[in-house]
Order: sequence, then structure tokens, then C-alpha cells
Amino acid sequence: MGSEQKQVSSSQAQSIVEWLKEIGVETEVKVDKYNVAWAEVPMEKIKDSIRILKEKGYRHLTTISGVDLPDEGVMELIYHLAPVKMDGYPLLCLKTRIPRDKPEIETITDIFTVAIVYEREVYDLLGVKFIGHKGLSRILLPRDVPEDYHPLRKK
Repeated sequence: MGSEQKQVSSSQAQSIVEWLKEIGVETEVKVDKYNVAWAEVPMEKIKDSIRILKEKGYRHLTTISGVDLPDEGVMELIYHLAPVKMDGYPLLCLKTRIPRDKPEIETITDIFTVAIVYEREVYDLLGVKFIGHKGLSRILLPRDVPEDYHPLRKK
């Protein structure tokens, strides 16, 4: 068993672009040096994008991460998706930006149940509210930490 990694073909990246076009998302897919594909999606289309990608074979959500970009007035969320039984397709990171002054976005817990935990982590650390999440509360920090304290927020 070698540790060789297959390179993402341009047709696979193009397939991802076409799948997202089906729901009205115009984006490009870039593949980094680690063979991970990246695409940016408007926040209004993130849920539809994740839904269609799951239907096409990206059936595993590995995590949701985020970064606070105060100089740009946004927070960037990254949904990390893994393909299941899709030979040669890359890990896929979908980025979206939400306003820093109103950090809210729709939950995806109805698409990926595991998002229950990941959304709670992002809420706890960055203060992002996931609309429709049925149990959004702190998960990592003590419950007596002030409600407006989120340690990954800058400034």
C-alpha cells in the first residue's frame, strides 16, 4: 500500500462547478497543493450547496471551521466535506462569508446530523448563531463564561 495521492482531474473539479450551477451558484473550484478542492459560495446558497453536494456523493461532513476577519467586517465559515465512494474526487472545502455584526446562518443539521456538534463548537468559539439549530449552546467553554465571550473573535 503506497501513500500516493491521486491528483484531482479537471473534469472532477468541473463536475463540482456544474453541480453548484444546478442551484444557481456561479463559482470556480481551485485545488491546493494538498489536493483539496476549495469553492466559495454565497451564504444564502450554502445550505442548498451542501444539500446538492451530499446528493452527488459528498456524504461526510468532517467539520465546520471559521475565522474572524474584523478588518473585512465578516466571518468566514468553512464546511469540510469528504466524498464517499467517489473515486478520485477530492476533499472539498466550501467557504462562505457572513456579516461580523450579525453572525447568523441557517443550520445544516437537517442535512448532516453531525453538524449538531460542529455548529455548537463554532457558536462557542466565534459566536455564530445557526438559525434552526435545536440545541445551540456552549460545548467547550464553561457555562458560566459571559454570553458575549467567544475566544476566537479578534478585537
